[in-house]
Amino acid sequence: MFSHRLVHYGLLLTVAGLLTLPNLGAHALWDMDEGVNVECSREMLESGSWIVPTFNWELRTAKPVMLYWLQRLSLNAFGVNEWAARFPSVLLGMGTVLLIYELGRRMFGTATGLLSGIVLASAIQFCVLSHAATPDAPLIFFTVLTLYLFWRGHEQGGRAWFVWPAVASGLAVLSKGPIGLGLPAIIVLGYFAWNRELKRALDRKLVWGGLVWALVALPWYILVTSETRGEYLAAFLGNHNVNRFVAPMEGHRGPPVYYVGILFIMFAPWCCFLGATLWYAVQAARTPASGGAEPDTHAEIPTEVRAHRFLICWFLTILVFFSAAATKLPNYIGPLYPAIALLTARFLMRWRDGLVVPPRWVMPVGLAGIGIVGGVTVIGMVIAGGVIPISGANMRTFPGLENWAVIGAVPLVGLIVMIWQYRQQRRPAFVQTLAVTAVAYVGLIAAFPPVVMDQYKAAKALAAEAGAIRPQEDIRLGSAQFFPESLVFYAQRRVEKLHNIHEIADFLATPRPGLVFVPKPLWDETLAGKLTTRHRIVATRYDFLKNAEILVVSNGY
Repeated sequence: MFSHRLVHYGLLLTVAGLLTLPNLGAHALWDMDEGVNVECSREMLESGSWIVPTFNWELRTAKPVMLYWLQRLSLNAFGVNEWAARFPSVLLGMGTVLLIYELGRRMFGTATGLLSGIVLASAIQFCVLSHAATPDAPLIFFTVLTLYLFWRGHEQGGRAWFVWPAVASGLAVLSKGPIGLGLPAIIVLGYFAWNRELKRALDRKLVWGGLVWALVALPWYILVTSETRGEYLAAFLGNHNVNRFVAPMEGHRGPPVYYVGILFIMFAPWCCFLGATLWYAVQAARTPASGGAEPDTHAEIPTEVRAHRFLICWFLTILVFFSAAATKLPNYIGPLYPAIALLTARFLMRWRDGLVVPPRWVMPVGLAGIGIVGGVTVIGMVIAGGVIPISGANMRTFPGLENWAVIGAVPLVGLIVMIWQYRQQRRPAFVQTLAVTAVAYVGLIAAFPPVVMDQYKAAKALAAEAGAIRPQEDIRLGSAQFFPESLVFYAQRRVEKLHNIHEIADFLATPRPGLVFVPKPLWDETLAGKLTTRHRIVATRYDFLKNAEILVVSNGY
């Protein structure tokens, strides 16, 4: 049994590695999130601080410290580069895949556990977050660890689930804030309420769990609040938690069904079976007792029923909570993907084994969805590459992406094989082909299109071409209407924000070497021919985020 588990670990780690490691450091940081997070970690490494996070040498209050700690260790070990910045997320993504495998084993058996790990690793959104230098991978890992430890501690009716989940929840709070405690708590309470077992949450050991949680989660918050005289905590809780929930920030808004649409896009290609997965999960969560009566004891509710209830509570809690929030971003629902991966794997395994018999149209519709994924990928890459212009659409294009339209052939080839297997009733082979197709498709998307798009990001290339990457020299940097956070990271120096022609002129008039980054439209409309101070353009490059050419203006000193 142990040897089988090691083989499964090896398989899952290989799959996760193939999905995350190729070209991990081959493209520049994405602005704004990666740029600001990694530079914050670099500044903490440079200053020797483990407490106060800064960006551009100013207090950063948007996120807690866990990611900065992990990235600081990685940067120190592997150098200040993109690979090292993203590597902690890769490791945490791998850890989450193994946790879901273990949870699936406990809930449904080894085969479902193994497939659930592959489903999770090859879901587009989870794969993206396992590449990204953002707090999402730590939050997902510690949230899953919290819920796994809860399940492990309570599944046999015991009460040993208070302390170790509290440790994991405390680390989740250090990763992204109060949701690291709030979301698991709501999930567990909803699960107990469904089972009519709320009294199980009222136990003297809960006090010990609370104490352990406080010892893990609170010391850093107390220290950073003390060192910043309350500024960090007030901004973090008030602005980045409460205000972000009640009002859309930075233009990130969406309708209540926003995340339903995101789920169908970012859970591809497994989303093709999402409807059937949720339908049969609800059916499996129903108590088989006659007359609908609820059993009185823990043991009387079958594990299969309990597991489906727990995963449904997990999925719905996160989906509903973030749908209710005013600020919406695709990565916010990252912690629900492990739950839906388990439910998807369970549905497919039950279908494989003949335990569920969907209507005859269900699986063909899922297969049609696989074909749509492939077709949309081909068309999307061609359009994004600028080969097919969209009249009247002011969209950014990335010439070169059209060469990767071939990625869309992967689900189309898989579709052909799966249609034959479906008709031959070769269900185990069908599920295996689906898994291989998903891994190949998502792995190619994760590894290669970002490298093509990298040439249309300006910050790193401009910093190099303009001579801004000279940490040992006294050079001033300024920006006007163009502030990619990664510029601070690549230049490893403060970047001053300039707001008008007078500030730009004063900056360039200073008798110290200075460089100003400015969009060409601003230069042509406001600055060209009007600056009386000495200056010259030393570099220019297109930036797709700004959708404009960016100029670097030097004062010539």
